[in-house]
Amino acid sequence: MKTNIVIRIFVLALIVGLISTFSSYAASPAAVTAKSIQQKFAEVFQNTEDRENVPTEGIVVVVFTVTDEGKLEIKKLESTNEEASNYVTQKMAGIPCQDNVYPYHHLYKVKFHFDEN
Repeated sequence: MKTNIVIRIFVLALIVGLISTFSSYAASPAAVTAKSIQQKFAEVFQNTEDRENVPTEGIVVVVFTVTDEGKLEIKKLESTNEEASNYVTQKMAGIPCQDNVYPYHHLYKVKFHFDEN
């Protein structure tokens, strides 16, 4: 009798644990997307072959979305340096995002700080 109760409690706890695990993955696709986009930005902006073109100063704040075609669409761009904003715009145009599933038209905000030190 006690064995049946213990087995029922164990099975119930297992089912509740599995349901909570699956629901936590479904609840945060934007977090997974943000991490994926962050990795793509790091690959593009930390390219060692492009060091001579990097601006020496400036702050650029970009708000963008991922379109249905998998391209980054800049919604808002604020900059303290025209050269830095052109550099960021050019680099963002080359970031492909069509290979993953994204919550399209979700706004993302990135801040770039360029300093020669």
